[in-house]
Amino acid sequence: MYKGYRFIEVDAHMLEPSDMWVKYLEPKFRDEMPVSSTGYYGDPPGFQTKVQIGEYFMPFGTKDLPPAGLPGLKESYGDYIAKGFTPDCYETVLARTGIDYMMMFPTVNLYVTTVLKLSPATAAAYRRAYNNWLYDFIVQIKGRRLLGAGAIDLRDPVEAAREARRCVKELGFKAIMINPEPVGEHRLYDPLYDPLWSELEDLDTALAVHVVSGTASETWTRHYFPAQRLTKGRSACSFTIGNMLASMALIAGGVLERHPKLRVVHLESGAGWTAFWLDRMDASVAGAFRGTLFEGVKKSPVEYFQRQCFISADPDDPGLKPAYETLGTDSLVTATDFGHPEGKGYIHALEDMLKQPIPDDVRHKMMWDNAARLYAIREN
Repeated sequence: MYKGYRFIEVDAHMLEPSDMWVKYLEPKFRDEMPVSSTGYYGDPPGFQTKVQIGEYFMPFGTKDLPPAGLPGLKESYGDYIAKGFTPDCYETVLARTGIDYMMMFPTVNLYVTTVLKLSPATAAAYRRAYNNWLYDFIVQIKGRRLLGAGAIDLRDPVEAAREARRCVKELGFKAIMINPEPVGEHRLYDPLYDPLWSELEDLDTALAVHVVSGTASETWTRHYFPAQRLTKGRSACSFTIGNMLASMALIAGGVLERHPKLRVVHLESGAGWTAFWLDRMDASVAGAFRGTLFEGVKKSPVEYFQRQCFISADPDDPGLKPAYETLGTDSLVTATDFGHPEGKGYIHALEDMLKQPIPDDVRHKMMWDNAARLYAIREN
């Protein structure tokens, strides 16, 4: 708690160790073991992630680039870099900031299942390895204040549903994460995935949409930004536009109509896009005459979003006010992105939230009530 505010961080990050695959990947799949590293290197420190699976290197276009530096990384992360972002580092962060809970997402494992040629069995094995490692990490935190978002692959919906249930029932995770990029012929709105969405409804567990830039399957940004010097352009597009496309698929594709109890959170994309994108959905259907519904749905895009979706705003997000004016109070949550370079402002995140031009009751709902409802956090 900080100045009377309780705070659930809805999107923070793990930095998976390089030996995770040796320790956690099932022996049957060792011939396809990823080679990966992620972390901060040099002085002053710069951030770098490297993932290689066969001939595929990710993030695309960064193989020969040095670690990416940002001002303030050493001041924000220096102690944790020295220790390697071990469990006690996260306990220190919780104590220093007043953050009550952090929902943990991967770094390396945002990429690994995007290689198109992976078999469903191999991709699922990568996910099980990460989920088991994540569990072993977060149980070391006192009070279970690090929460797990289990990762699933979408190639095999039956296996994805099975792993989601294992993550929730056996590992105690509070969300299930997907990278929404297509890795085959099926899309999020395909009825093939309905049993998976039904499983998440039955589990009362949120679907977390987390995009990343420079994956093996992401091609459209490469056509616009092929040069290495524009890797930041790819990143800016991938996170926001990727979430916009996923939102369109879930709403216009009828997923939310067919699964009214499914909760969805869009992460690390800024909040501002919701204000114009939901309106564009309306306008595109009706040929700029808003109010005509998509085929197979019964509500407007805003109504579906208000009923079932959440958007994560940065604590200093200038898009928060228009999102609030569009969505109202119940769909807004917030995150610092701790662990990644963009999250270096975690230490003053709560102060940033206090400066936002929104009513105080909305601030409280963003920081606690909405996030607790999203992730089904029920304290005794």
